[in-house]
Amino acid sequence: MSNVYTRNRKKTPFDVATNAEKLQDLVTLYVMDEKRVPKKWRYMIGQDLIRKIDELNDNVIAANSIYAMNEEDLSKRKEYAQRAISNGYQLQRKLSRLVRCVPSATPASLYEITALLSQEIDDMKGWRKNDKIRGK
Repeated sequence: MSNVYTRNRKKTPFDVATNAEKLQDLVTLYVMDEKRVPKKWRYMIGQDLIRKIDELNDNVIAANSIYAMNEEDLSKRKEYAQRAISNGYQLQRKLSRLVRCVPSATPASLYEITALLSQEIDDMKGWRKNDKIRGK
């Protein structure tokens, strides 16, 4: 239980969902920037990146929408959370491919995205671990 009285508790945004949405915006804006990802690379690499971040966001929303009242709900929630974590790792690999293939995409220009993505993966792992504790 919390040591803060109910009347004094502040409503906070759910960091995993908020960061996933912010990450989705950042990746989309990065890929659509002509200076960073020229048009000839958008079809092959850019669309794939946007598709993967959309999938990550969808899995976070799906996991968050399930209120686990029994083991079946808890296992579904864990499955969506695990998919979101996998999407995060897949997105990291696709971003490294972007840096290797596109000369104008540099690690420095992707720093905000990669830092937020690493934080998001860590937060999702903590979220999944918390579900394990609550499920027992």
